[in-house]
This record gives sequence, structure tokens and C-alpha cells, in this order.
Amino acid sequence: MRARSMLRTARTTGRVGVGLVLAAAVAVVSVATGFMDPVSLLITVGGALAVTCVTFSRARLSSAWRHVAAALDDDASPEEVIAALKQLARIHRTGGAPALERAAAAEADPFVRQGIALALECQDEDELADVLLADARRTAAEGEAARHVLVTLGKLFPAFGLIGTLIGLVLLFRHLVDPSLTSIGPGLGIAVLTTLYGAVFANVVILPLSTKLHAHLAGQSLRSQMIIDGILLVHRREYPTRIERLLRGYVGTPAAEGPRRVAGLAQHAA
Repeated sequence: MRARSMLRTARTTGRVGVGLVLAAAVAVVSVATGFMDPVSLLITVGGALAVTCVTFSRARLSSAWRHVAAALDDDASPEEVIAALKQLARIHRTGGAPALERAAAAEADPFVRQGIALALECQDEDELADVLLADARRTAAEGEAARHVLVTLGKLFPAFGLIGTLIGLVLLFRHLVDPSLTSIGPGLGIAVLTTLYGAVFANVVILPLSTKLHAHLAGQSLRSQMIIDGILLVHRREYPTRIERLLRGYVGTPAAEGPRRVAGLAQHAA
């Protein structure tokens, strides 16, 4: 009960945080309406997005978008994963493989579904562990590739802000012969606003998303390791209470331990 209460509190805090960020974004937009310049936006945002589209494949960009959307959504809590694996173990012991297959097909987590299906097909536990680990490492690699897209975009926004500044200065220098505000204003505006746009998009949009995705990937790695251990225990027909006791060692573990645990299991399997 205490864990569920803490989970509800954490989710409520997360929703409040998202609400505050959205409110701040609305306030920034309302203030920034006086700083809108289509040419500067085209140079900074259009240039950065164009180079990103040229650099990465369409599949990689789609994967990055899916991972960012998943990072912004609430993940299943460790308590929910433990409860699901405990229930699957109970079904396996009482109803056998057919009942386990039917119950696994109804699971929401695709990794649990796939893992149980493999557990029903594989007789060798080491082979099952290798396959599950390979799938977890592939998922982690896809997530890191998605984060690399954000990191690249975060570097491109300031770069194109600087390019826009140089373009604005060139336009400004061309009109120094006639130093009136109407002649030098557009060039000066482009020079300043492109720098502003580059800094805002890089630090207010991309950096928080990249940090959020990094934390999500670390938690996902830890969760994948917990699911792998749980599926192996279900495969051994361990008692549900024993599975719960062993998997609770993951509850409260720092998310940064996830990649190290996966890497350690990889070395052990090798």
C-alpha cells in the first residue's frame, strides 16, 4: 500500500510538473509574439530540421519520435511488472503451458508477451536468456540512436542561429552607406533573432527532451533486466512468492544501474 501511495504521489507530481511546463510555455509564447520573424524562423528552425532530415533516415526519425513520445508517457511501475510476472508464474504452475500462453497474450507489455512466448518454445534456459538479452540490447541501442537524433538537433539549432546572425550582419553591412533604421533594421533583426531562436529551441525544447529520454532509457534498461529475470524464473516454474521476493530487489534500484546490469548479464552469457 505504501508503494502504491508513493507511486500515485510520484505520478501526481509528474503531472503537476508537466502542467507547470505547459503554463510556462504558454507564457513564453504570449511574450514572444512580439519577437516573431518568419525569415529568422526559416533560417534557424527550417535549416536545422532540413539538415536533420538529410542526416538521418526516415526510419530513424520515426523511431526517435516514438521514443520521445514514450519518454513523455508514464511507464509501467515496477510493482505492476512484478504483479504481472507473479500472476503468470501462478498460472504456469496451475494451468500449464496452454494457460500461460493465453494469459501472456493478454499482457500489455510487448516484451513480456514476447518473452513468455519464447519461454514456451525454448527448453534451454541459457538460450532463452541469450535471446531475451539480445532483444533488450537491441531496444536499448534503438533508444540511444533516437537520443542521438535529439543531440544532433540540439547542436544544429545554435549553429543555424549563428549562420542567421552572419546573414543578418551581411545584410546590415550592405546598408551602412544609408544608415537609417529602415535600411539596417531588417538585417539587425535577423542577426539578433536567429541567435535567440537557436538558443531557445536548443535549451528550452531539445535539451529537456534529451534529458527526459536519457532517464527513460536508463529506467527501461533496468525494467528490461527485471523482466528477463522474471521470465527466467517463470520458465523454471518457481513459486510466485519467490519470484516476487527476488524481483523486489529491483525496486528502489537507481535507473543508472540498468545498463550496467544488462552489460553484466551479457558478459555472463558470453
